[in-house]
Amino acid sequence: MTPHSMSSTRWRLAAIVLALAFSGAAHAQVRSLDQLEHRRWVAADGGPSQVGAIAQTRDGYLWLGTNESLFRFDGFRFVRYEAPGLNTLGIVASLLAVDDELWVGLRFGGVRVIGPRGMREHPPGPNLPEGAIYSLARDRTGAIWIAADDGLARYNGADWELVSARWHFPGKKARAVFVDGGGTVWVANENRLLYLPKGERHFIDSGLAVDWVSQIAQAPDGAIWLTERYSGKIHRVVLLDGHLTYSSLTTGTPAIGLLFDRSGGLWLSTTGNGVQYVAKPTSIGALDSRASFTARDGLSSDFIWKMLEDGEGNLWVGSNGGLDRFPQRALMPAGFPPGSLNFALVAGNDGSLWAGPSNRPAMRLMDGAMDVLDMPAPVSCAMRDLEGTIWMGGPSGIWRSRGAHLEKFAGLPPAALAESWVRAMARDAAGDLWVSFNRLGLFRLHDGVWIATPPPSPSANQRMPVTASADAKGRLWFGYRDNLLVTREGDGEKRWGQADGMDIGHVTAITHHGQRTWVGGQRGIGYIDGERYHALRLPDNGLFANIYAIIVVPLKDGSSDDLWVHSRSGIFQLTAAELARAYAAADYRIGYRSYDLMGGLANDPYQVLPLPTAVRSGDGRLWFSTSNGVAWIDPERPRPELAGPTVLIESVHVDGVRAASGAPALLSAGAQRIVIDYTALSLSAPERLNFRYRLDGYDAGWQDAGRQREAVYTGLNAGKYRFRVLAHNQDGLPSSREAVFEFSIPPALYRQPLFLLLAGALAFAALWTLYRINMRRAAERLRERIEERHSERERIARDLHDTLLQGVHGLILRFQAIVYTIPAGSPARRSLEEALDRADEVLIEGRDRVRDLRTGAVDLSELHDALAALGADLEQKGSTRFALMVRGAPAPLRPLVCDEVYQVGHEAVVNAFRHARALHVKVDIEYGARQFQMTVSDDGLGIAAAYLTPMGRADHWGLRGMHERVGRIGALLDIHSDPARGSEVRLSIKAQLAYRRAPRHLFAWLRKKMIKGETNES
Repeated sequence: MTPHSMSSTRWRLAAIVLALAFSGAAHAQVRSLDQLEHRRWVAADGGPSQVGAIAQTRDGYLWLGTNESLFRFDGFRFVRYEAPGLNTLGIVASLLAVDDELWVGLRFGGVRVIGPRGMREHPPGPNLPEGAIYSLARDRTGAIWIAADDGLARYNGADWELVSARWHFPGKKARAVFVDGGGTVWVANENRLLYLPKGERHFIDSGLAVDWVSQIAQAPDGAIWLTERYSGKIHRVVLLDGHLTYSSLTTGTPAIGLLFDRSGGLWLSTTGNGVQYVAKPTSIGALDSRASFTARDGLSSDFIWKMLEDGEGNLWVGSNGGLDRFPQRALMPAGFPPGSLNFALVAGNDGSLWAGPSNRPAMRLMDGAMDVLDMPAPVSCAMRDLEGTIWMGGPSGIWRSRGAHLEKFAGLPPAALAESWVRAMARDAAGDLWVSFNRLGLFRLHDGVWIATPPPSPSANQRMPVTASADAKGRLWFGYRDNLLVTREGDGEKRWGQADGMDIGHVTAITHHGQRTWVGGQRGIGYIDGERYHALRLPDNGLFANIYAIIVVPLKDGSSDDLWVHSRSGIFQLTAAELARAYAAADYRIGYRSYDLMGGLANDPYQVLPLPTAVRSGDGRLWFSTSNGVAWIDPERPRPELAGPTVLIESVHVDGVRAASGAPALLSAGAQRIVIDYTALSLSAPERLNFRYRLDGYDAGWQDAGRQREAVYTGLNAGKYRFRVLAHNQDGLPSSREAVFEFSIPPALYRQPLFLLLAGALAFAALWTLYRINMRRAAERLRERIEERHSERERIARDLHDTLLQGVHGLILRFQAIVYTIPAGSPARRSLEEALDRADEVLIEGRDRVRDLRTGAVDLSELHDALAALGADLEQKGSTRFALMVRGAPAPLRPLVCDEVYQVGHEAVVNAFRHARALHVKVDIEYGARQFQMTVSDDGLGIAAAYLTPMGRADHWGLRGMHERVGRIGALLDIHSDPARGSEVRLSIKAQLAYRRAPRHLFAWLRKKMIKGETNES
């Protein structure tokens, strides 16, 4: 229902009050109607198009039987009941809630029982009559009675029994059945009303002739009322001590149903004249003063079928057009003319209420009587000064009260424009009037002269205050936009803002009480206590944004105060107990009660909002200017304490398929989209519920969902999850327990441990195979390189043998022949023989080198052993001593690396023995984790500095060859020389280039580094 239609509904009810005010009964009746709100749901709102049966189960759900099927309603959304299998309910004719079960009577016969374990079917049979099930009832023994088109039947919990001659029940049809508070069963057949006393098995004819009874009900006084569907007759039956009396009345419109509410009022549902109401009827004659509520008042249809009062006291009406709800009204209409909008409110000291709307002249309400005042529309500001004088402002000027009337006090400043509305007014202790004009600024009226006041800042937003007030000491308070509050006392001024801890945006509400000044704005509420500002920590649900009025209401005992707040979202009460906790702890999140979230503020796009929007009158009532006009609340009227709402998880859908939402569920692997529908049962104010949820295992904290009743998660990883949801009602009270749905998502096949193990094994096998193939290819390439190298060495050896060595050998033979021609004992012969001996040694060494080139005679399987053998052999030929030291665990070197390292070491050792004239030659080999290193050092003459370059000595190939060899294997060569200390040749190469496989201590080193959390390069 739109706000406009709701407003017209209220004034229609008010008109009923005036029309029936001539009688006491009518007065009571009207007061009841006047205290009810109205809301409707039709097919366009997603509701059912026709409601023929209503029931409420113990869990709080409202069930609606319709011409389409069965619907469940939580106050917010309608959910069609899906019968299991291929069952279809069809048209539902009657409903009965029994404990946790719902009994459903069908139009085409049979009964269905819906409970926590599913649905049970009771099809028509020998003992269950066929035809429409008109009504159901439960007696004191727990037996279920049904009135069907083909008779009356009783279910004892195990079997059906057809109630006929053995029970002395006449007739072939049963139109209605009802069990009263004393346990008596009342039944109407096709033409008589009968009753069965508690514990008896013999029906008694009441003597009342009836025609197609549609419903039977019991009044609080014990009387039985029944209606006839077509004749329009209503009967009242009294059974006292076995003596039965009745009275009847024929109404103009047939009443198809009746209901007695908890206050004793009688509601009638009619076919053509809406619902009718009679307050506490004690006789059939009280129906003559009944009031009607029809489609013209906003009812979904004038053709009404069934009614129900739920556990919260709401009246539900099922009609031919939809569903209607009549909850208890929180706000009572003030009585100003309908259609008035944007009221400026101020309360007089005498209990009067002065109001100035934007579209009507100013008005005064006193003791229920309203007077129209002389000030023309519009009125944009109203206030009461410390002396009790009422002031009102608008384009027509400034007006003040004189008794019960208004008289013009002053015109607007000469600079005022057409849009210069009066925004705020306050009067100081000296009697000067301070007025804020929209888009003009703040002016002071002194002795009839307007004096402009400079704005507090150059900002256009702070040209004029939007609210003003004077405290008990006459000090002025002005609230500006953008978080600025200014106080003025005499010539002094103090400003409050961000530096004082105030962060409320536009300052739109100021209230003084005792030692505190309350301030409200766009972003909450705070108070100033002396020289400090304190902010209230309010719930972050958006309800306390844009505060336009704050009212302090002292409690009866005077010990403390409640705080009433009017915001853009509605009306809220902050109790004294909650405020006391907030005073004690600045971080306490204060609780609240909400009173009207639907009747928000008036919103005129062409006029500024008159502030404040709420006041307290002398009789203690609180008056609020809302979008539906002015309404009041009596804060002393007790309000029932509501428990926290019961929150439920209704359904869970996984990738579009409904899943079980009860026990912990195992969802399908790889589930992509999970939709969880939840709700909380509050039939009175479902729109005021706020939800919070979290998914343990995914969400880091609680998610504020507001009024949303659905949570969606996509792309969850495999694991265990726990969904939890809470609801808060209009008073901010949370659910007594969370609704929980636990589920787990197994890993997809490709994430299963066995699959991962197999996949890992296959991947390892594939990688190992690739490694072996690469190693085989590398080995083949290395073998080819080695074979090429050996072939080259053999060719060189062969060339050396066939040319150089053969030639030298020939020269030696010729020189030997020459030596024989020289006489023995000749000095020349002796010199030649010594030269020939040296030539033989060179020839032998050359042959050894050629042999090594051809056969690879040196065993390089252990590099240090080969170098040790070389040093030992050289040591035997002279006085130089040789030493070798090995560090680390020896590891096999790559073949090419080993050969080149040996040749470098061989060259360095031989040079040290032959040319350095050293006393000691030392070889140090280190098998390191990061690198392999070989050092050859001696204590000889050293190497000339000019020969330490990579090119070495001209026409000599030793040093140059060493540099060329280390370059081929990616190693580094450092040569140092000192004539006093000797020379040092150091070869170093990275471990991954040197070794065939990592040495054992390398793995130990890596493990140690990993334990320490280091990430050094291996």
